[in-house]
Amino acid sequence: MSYLETGDSTLFYTATGTGTPVVLVHGWTADSTDYSWLIPLLEPHFRVIAYDLRGFGKSAPAGGYGMNRQLDDLTAVIEHVAGEPALIVGHSLGGTIVSSMAAEHPARLLGVVALDAPYAVEEDGRPRIEGMRERLAGGNPQEVVKAFFSQVSFTDQTPAWLRTLVLRRVESVSSEMIRAGYAALWDHAPIAFRPESDHYLSRRTCPVLVIHKNAASAAYEESTFQHPASRTVVLPGAGHWVQIERAEEVSAAIQDWWTTARAG
Repeated sequence: MSYLETGDSTLFYTATGTGTPVVLVHGWTADSTDYSWLIPLLEPHFRVIAYDLRGFGKSAPAGGYGMNRQLDDLTAVIEHVAGEPALIVGHSLGGTIVSSMAAEHPARLLGVVALDAPYAVEEDGRPRIEGMRERLAGGNPQEVVKAFFSQVSFTDQTPAWLRTLVLRRVESVSSEMIRAGYAALWDHAPIAFRPESDHYLSRRTCPVLVIHKNAASAAYEESTFQHPASRTVVLPGAGHWVQIERAEEVSAAIQDWWTTARAG
């Protein structure tokens, strides 16, 4: 097993394949196992690096979990594991991390892929976000998350095994990390809410690929694009875990987009 020391944490990672480096960043309540369906499809074409966020999976707890720490960790993975600028792919919270990285540290990237990322909420959605934070502060945040995922993350096309995987895994995440991950999602003000996110996302000057289950969210992202090779892909009927539920389509979209972006 491979680990990377970052100063205040130790990150578990895997690296397979050869070619252009792709760094995979997982979402809230998850770990890099979420990419087990996507990695075999990507590794014939890329060097695929997947790591566990600090405090999740096999990575060690740390003194802080905010966005600045997350960007420091991603920078360390790019510098010390990829060894060169990389494509970065993020799902959910990971999508927030990679889009923030593209806005703040563009020189370290070749391009960014955001998979069903939840940022850029309209201002009238702020009470909903804060209400969820209050419920998570209670004594059993795992049950709060399971109820939330059951309501918003699955569709009638989501396989039963995937529902079971997601909900059972929540039970293994500590209350501290559930709350810390949620804070990382919503405390980075420039990307969390509109209209601030309009300007922030427009700082992603590299090629961007957005894969979303929601057409309106994808259209909003498209309005922020700066690079001519940027594009959106909508997966109607998909649930939130698109990289598992629709792995072949996600892989094909990444490969097709990168072929065009690299040529450009």
